[in-house]
Amino acid sequence: MVKKPKWTFENLLEIEPHEFEVLLSGLFSKMGYLTELTRYSRDRGIDLIIRIENFGLSHTWLVQAKRYSHSVGVKEIREYSSLKYRDRVDGVIIVSTSFFTKEAIEEAAEHNVKLIDGNLLIGMLEYYLPDEQNDAGYISEKQTERTSEVIGDGTILKSGEQVIGSETVMMGNEKFTLSITNKNLFFKRKSTGLFSKNSQIEEKIEVKKILGLHTEANRSILIIGNKELKLYPISSGKSGSLVEIFENLRPAYLKGEYLITSFRNGKELTMLTNKRLVVADIAKGILNDIDNKKIVGVEMKGGFLKKDQLIVTEDSVPVAKHSLLVDNPGKWKDMIEQCVRTL
Repeated sequence: MVKKPKWTFENLLEIEPHEFEVLLSGLFSKMGYLTELTRYSRDRGIDLIIRIENFGLSHTWLVQAKRYSHSVGVKEIREYSSLKYRDRVDGVIIVSTSFFTKEAIEEAAEHNVKLIDGNLLIGMLEYYLPDEQNDAGYISEKQTERTSEVIGDGTILKSGEQVIGSETVMMGNEKFTLSITNKNLFFKRKSTGLFSKNSQIEEKIEVKKILGLHTEANRSILIIGNKELKLYPISSGKSGSLVEIFENLRPAYLKGEYLITSFRNGKELTMLTNKRLVVADIAKGILNDIDNKKIVGVEMKGGFLKKDQLIVTEDSVPVAKHSLLVDNPGKWKDMIEQCVRTL
């Protein structure tokens, strides 16, 4: 008997928009909600209404479905947050197959809009609807038709692997071609001989090992790792294009640890992921690595003519206090607290 595949981002993106709404209706129904799918001509921006009633108490939420491969930004949050007041319900939930930008998360918190990103959605589907992918016909036949491809320079791609983009980047004083597929990153160096020019693969990185991309005006820092992080400072003449490629790629690596926010102060890069708080020297490596589970306190300290600093208290023996210099301590404090609460 062939084992049914688990829910994946690829599965969800193959579903037609209306079928995705039906899927969410089934999910919330399985969770104990009364669900009502709205009609396209009358939904007024609402895809699904869910209610739960217990002992005479009733709570109603409006659900907006976003079957996106790219990020959901603050514009969508502002658009749908007003539905709570217009329709006089308890709240609004936005469900996306991708992820929400930092600004979108902050805006949602201000209006009490609940967000379900692709990573959380897959976890919910595997818990409540683990056996319905094939039964409902959500997996497209296209996924079984893909065959191996070869990039122009001879790099062989595995079955199901597709090229997303390619950019010329600088790392230090060296020039590389960065080829990006839905499964791997290839750093290639061009070697010029007397009779031939070849492109040799210097490093291959699995997409699932990506944590995120720290971006600045003239360069980016690619953050890779599981237990040990590795930083790749890269610059490109088309930095906007490179950022867009990684934004579209992000749903593929949101299954594990992922970057929430970051700030560079000179040679030091401070990073907050959904699992840890890290300070690293861009050239030398990790200086401090704090598991979010061990964070027991966050506060701001400053004073007259002094910059506010973020003080993070770590549960260790003895208890350790870490001082962080970041761009907006108040926002960092809120995001760290949110990460700790959701563990």
